[in-house]
Amino acid sequence: MSALSVPVTVARHKGHGQISGQYDVAVVIDVIRAFTFAKTAFDNGAERILLAETISDARALAARHPDALLAGEVEALPIDGFDFGNSPAQIAGLALDGRTIIHRTSNGTRMAIAALDHASHVLVTGLSNVRASATRFSQLAAAGARSLLLVATHPTGDEDVACGDHLLALLHLPDGVSEEEAFARTRHAEAAQKFLDPAQPAFPSADMEHVLSFHEPTFFMAVSLLDGIATVRKVPL
Repeated sequence: MSALSVPVTVARHKGHGQISGQYDVAVVIDVIRAFTFAKTAFDNGAERILLAETISDARALAARHPDALLAGEVEALPIDGFDFGNSPAQIAGLALDGRTIIHRTSNGTRMAIAALDHASHVLVTGLSNVRASATRFSQLAAAGARSLLLVATHPTGDEDVACGDHLLALLHLPDGVSEEEAFARTRHAEAAQKFLDPAQPAFPSADMEHVLSFHEPTFFMAVSLLDGIATVRKVPL
């Protein structure tokens, strides 16, 4: 990807605290695992993902959309009564053509909802879709965007920060890191360890194969309010 032809200011936010300021673009990052799950769902044909901040919000959305599938986690474990957890490996290969998924997670979904109040454009990403996110930001910069907010949603971990750092490298902006460094930091992140520990089978190691992957940029994941609901859609590049 070529360097941006216009000056861009970059701000950062980490964790669940109140976002401050207004930005042209916010990229909300949850590598392990919310937006890796979302990327996998769209790869398998899902039409849209409705974001929920709480379990009760997710169940209320399900009452309004009875054909939707429920997915999510609490403390990285599946939620009773939901169709799926937050595991990309669980849905890999499933036929989800045209399906709506309601998604609730501890970090990613809640901060994507919050970012809608602070940015004209909100993208969500993990490592698997970071190249597409960088490409989309380049397009928006060419159309006039000048400010970028990187939201690393894990309150204490490094994996989301590492993904944001690699996005900066893809954009030829300062403080960027290589894909090798982003991968290494993700493997060593606190949140990754339970998935890499055979003694903890509740956390599928296969998820890390999806987390630790780069895909060619064919679509980005954009969040907008549709009928008052924060909705993620797959948008072809």
